[in-house]
Amino acid sequence: MIRRDFIRTAALGAILAFSGAAPAAADTIYDSNVEKRLTGLTADQRAKVNAIVAKSNADMRAAMRKFGIDPNARPKFDLLQRAAGELQAVERAERKAMQGVLDKQQMKQYDAIINETRIRVRKAAY
Repeated sequence: MIRRDFIRTAALGAILAFSGAAPAAADTIYDSNVEKRLTGLTADQRAKVNAIVAKSNADMRAAMRKFGIDPNARPKFDLLQRAAGELQAVERAERKAMQGVLDKQQMKQYDAIINETRIRVRKAAY
């Protein structure tokens, strides 16, 4: 149960902390570069995705700071567990906002990008 909670925490929360390309986190393990990797975005969609990612990044950075999580360090199970609720809330809000902007195919791309990052973070934590 604890291992699944960690995976869920890392996969659904902390990963999205830096799904965009915020300068402070551009090369962290959590960086998904969603807005750069999604294809077929219109100019309007790109602007909306960038705004969603910027808000999510700010919210995630705040939660990570609050719980002492260093985005440049190897993921730590205990810190992610403590931050899980807040990180998952930010992830849910980001995904919901993306659903209002992206079409079905783009949402599949979004989910695949996030899943790749989940796998990367999970491997780094063990």
